[in-house]
Amino acid sequence: MTNTRLQARQLVGVTRRNDDESMVLEMARLTADRTNGGRESHLITCELIAALSQMMLTAAGPAEEQDRTYGLELTGDDNNALDIDQTSPPIRAAVRALLAELNGHSEETLFQVDLALRDNSFKATIEVLTHVVLWTIGMLEWCDTNGIPRPQWLGELASTRRSDGDH
Repeated sequence: MTNTRLQARQLVGVTRRNDDESMVLEMARLTADRTNGGRESHLITCELIAALSQMMLTAAGPAEEQDRTYGLELTGDDNNALDIDQTSPPIRAAVRALLAELNGHSEETLFQVDLALRDNSFKATIEVLTHVVLWTIGMLEWCDTNGIPRPQWLGELASTRRSDGDH
């Protein structure tokens, strides 16, 4: 497993455990890395978006035609439709990165991740990575619940993560 995948798995793990302190410390470290010209957060975001895309494409089933184009329906916390223009610019770029990856446009994915993480602030780092991690966790849980294969490098099955039996 690559170092980037280990870091992505760690972010998924601390978020799934509701370990806010570890999440904030990791976001601060990634923000400092970005401020110093590092690209760890970009690589982690790209790795998570690739995994998320893989899970979504697997869940969608085999494409019947070569020219299939994928889109996304955005919903807010209240499950109502959300206009992409109602989201912040970093989140819009992260959504567009996912769409690019879903549709096989790797160069556009990289461009949109760079755009999403253009601002080196802590707020931008936490906003983008937290959303991408939460999207990934949601898809992991959906895959596990529905018996859909997902990248094992992302950690244990969601259905076995709680020892108290609550779901």
